[in-house]
Amino acid sequence: MPKINLRPVSPGAGQLALSIHAQLGSNEAGDLRTGRIAYLDWFFENDSPFPTENEFESHVYVDGVFVSKWISSQAPPFQTFGVRDWAELNDRVRLDRGDHVFKVIIDALDQIPESDESDNVFERTFTWGGKPLVFLDPAARSVNLVIAPAMEGSEAVVIAATAGSETTGPVTVDATSFITWSAKNAGLASTDTSIAVHVYFDGLLVDQRVVNGISALSISELVDWDELDGIVRITPGEHTLTIVVDPGNLVDESDETDNTVTTTLTWGTGPAVVPKPSLEPTPIPPPPFAALTRPNLVTYLPLDWDAPLVVRGSTSGTSVEGRNGHVSAFTEGIVDYAMTNSSPVANLSPFNARLLLDDVLVEDKRFGAGNIGGIWLLNLTIPASRLTPGTHTLDLVIDIEGGIAESDEIDNSFRSVFEVVAGPEPASAAATTYSDAEISTMLATIPEMMLEILNVDDSDLAPRDWIPDILMAADAGYFLAVGTAIRDERLSIEFYPRPDYEMQLVETCLGDTGPMTVSEHALELARCRVLADTSVGVQTHRDGRIVILLDTSHTPAAVLNTLFHELGHARQELIAPTNGAVNNDSLSAIKEAQAQVFEAVGFRHIEEFLDASVTSYPDLFVLRAKVQSLIDIKLDGANDGENHDLGYILMWLTALQDPGGLGFARELRDLGKLSPASALAFYNYLLAIEPGEAQSWVASRMTDTASPLAEFEAITLGRFVIGLPPSSEGHPDLHKVAFLAP
Repeated sequence: MPKINLRPVSPGAGQLALSIHAQLGSNEAGDLRTGRIAYLDWFFENDSPFPTENEFESHVYVDGVFVSKWISSQAPPFQTFGVRDWAELNDRVRLDRGDHVFKVIIDALDQIPESDESDNVFERTFTWGGKPLVFLDPAARSVNLVIAPAMEGSEAVVIAATAGSETTGPVTVDATSFITWSAKNAGLASTDTSIAVHVYFDGLLVDQRVVNGISALSISELVDWDELDGIVRITPGEHTLTIVVDPGNLVDESDETDNTVTTTLTWGTGPAVVPKPSLEPTPIPPPPFAALTRPNLVTYLPLDWDAPLVVRGSTSGTSVEGRNGHVSAFTEGIVDYAMTNSSPVANLSPFNARLLLDDVLVEDKRFGAGNIGGIWLLNLTIPASRLTPGTHTLDLVIDIEGGIAESDEIDNSFRSVFEVVAGPEPASAAATTYSDAEISTMLATIPEMMLEILNVDDSDLAPRDWIPDILMAADAGYFLAVGTAIRDERLSIEFYPRPDYEMQLVETCLGDTGPMTVSEHALELARCRVLADTSVGVQTHRDGRIVILLDTSHTPAAVLNTLFHELGHARQELIAPTNGAVNNDSLSAIKEAQAQVFEAVGFRHIEEFLDASVTSYPDLFVLRAKVQSLIDIKLDGANDGENHDLGYILMWLTALQDPGGLGFARELRDLGKLSPASALAFYNYLLAIEPGEAQSWVASRMTDTASPLAEFEAITLGRFVIGLPPSSEGHPDLHKVAFLAP
């Protein structure tokens, strides 16, 4: 077969095989700057006397990121080909100021046999200038006024003959007509501008009112307006109702075409007819449950174990109880195993548990009777002579003699397959580290993420799958804060649309409760359903690991914030576990304070790295009112003992009382908020509170609340930025982390 040679090539004297330039048609790089269009040229040749006969692909990468490919159908001998002035670079990759490595690979998939496969790549570094990326087009962050539903799931305008209706009609001239609607700011910029709203009936103005500004993604609703019948005489037949927001176009908006909603409806006669009620949502189905009427001995997986039965080397430097580890040949090994009675019925008889190595007995151990939920955690040593190089099996068989009448007789065994290795233990894998360039790439979509108003699970409408970007941003923030990559932590993160999230949460909630009777299961199911209904994220456990479940029926900004919250819970378990502690209300409130502080830890480290704020807000009346409402809600909830709300209050009381003497109060008073490093120190301080001291510690914080809480409000409301342009307003789903974290 003829040997062809494809390679990048200069198209002429002084030109590169791959080049970037700021001016169309130029051969010089020019002033490459962030946000400006850049053009790409690249060329290759078939440096052989033979033509190509098959299609082949060429790829271009920027900083290791694939940006485009070209398919070549053929390349005649000794001819040059290429692309000039390709203008789609900014649509594929975001380039901040600094150096960026461009690479072109000819025949990237090795589809053409070549005489020389080593010369297919050309790489060159180009430097971007300009200011750091902060946000995309400022026009995207603007006011957009619309008429919207006042209640979730209802129509934009509801006209009904009974108050409280979520659906329109039927209506009658012999009964009062109730009208419900809202004016919404569907944009990402808040406004204090007074906004007029007009209501027209058959073309006649029947009502006009003024809304004193609306914050971003917020509504001003009017529910069950009942004055129409007193303003006009409604005759039987068809009529139109039109509601217009900003009818004089006095407010500059990103879209002036969506300010009006018109509803046409027929009014009948006779008494009012109650509309059909909205269908009640189907309750979350419970996972299968069968009450156990006898004891049930099973293997047990403790939190932070790899499996119910693990093998590790006694001489291994990385040997950890409950974790599979390196086992060296002809050295003693350690076996950890765990069992439990998973039934609500106590086991009243002794039983045996047998361990077999390669089907040969290692231990046959006798156990006494066990109570409900009784747990046995054990370990033993395997003689060095039994651990020869190669693959081995270890089996745990519970109640091998069958002396216990159990509800389930087929879940009494577990097998572990492991390798015994001759020679020294290999070096442990190095911890993951990220360079500044890698973190910049991980955070590249933050500006665009902060402009998204659609929910993550709006797959039919959203322009992209945000989940990978959320994970990368969270990983970057976590690494910047604590120096560890999420992938190196013993946890998993899972994203679910709302219905699936609720089912997952109910299943994990019930799975954490242990043995249950039928009546106990019913009570727990009801509790778990309430938790699922009110929750947007939860940290739980599965297969010996921490698992974070996240509800994707929220914007990317909100989901990222929830992820930082749950990472705060997870890190508490990773470095300061409270195993065996009584989880009282005080301890729960402290844990919520920890997680709420960690939200700020994540975002402030991201902001510090980007040298740009995503949690700044202009000093507007509507935003002050919104934040004041948040404060009032938290104060009321804390007084009622709600753990999340009490957590917020504890954050501020602790920071301003500064019981640890770490200087948090002084920094708050001087700067208005804690720096990224101080926020992390504050989080670590909260982690150090002993579970047994939680109640007394919370009581100490709550003895003097009036003065620090008044100061808290003043500091919080002092964070508004006078004159901040609309293009720099933070996302409305980040108000809590922006204002309620110290």
